[in-house]
Amino acid sequence: MSNDDTKVCPVCGESIKSSAIKCRFCNTDLESFQTDRAADAEKVLFAGHPVAIYSFGQWIVVALTLGLAYLYYWLESLRITYKITTQRIKVERGLLSTETDSVELFTVEHFDLHKPLGMRLLGFCQLRLSSSDASYRTVNIYGIPNLETLADTLRECSLRERTRRRVTSIIQP
Repeated sequence: MSNDDTKVCPVCGESIKSSAIKCRFCNTDLESFQTDRAADAEKVLFAGHPVAIYSFGQWIVVALTLGLAYLYYWLESLRITYKITTQRIKVERGLLSTETDSVELFTVEHFDLHKPLGMRLLGFCQLRLSSSDASYRTVNIYGIPNLETLADTLRECSLRERTRRRVTSIIQP
């Protein structure tokens, strides 16, 4: 058998045919193994700052202050950086000195999507996540385009992480 015709099994290390979908030595389904491995890898879903103006009320304030409020809102948006991945949410606050809060998705217990009228008019919403993490109970995410779709993805990732880590919810009365 030539080397081009074989590959190494990622589980047991034995040499198997490159077209094999199941290892003949350890009986591992190679396709599902690769799929599970890809699901375990952390992928970035969103990284960046919220938009400067995410509510119609903010536009009214900008108009009343002849544009000066836009500078304030822009600096406020630069002060917050989100890094949302398939396994955790990091929120960094501050311009010169920063503080970073991180919440693992398997600790998120509840997802609330709020759509105030001013935000809905501009196509935005606010996502509130309740966590079982004692140091960071609530995470508020806002000013991100397509946040509703991201919220659905986060919910799926949270359930996958809970399953992967074998975490169950305990409902307290």
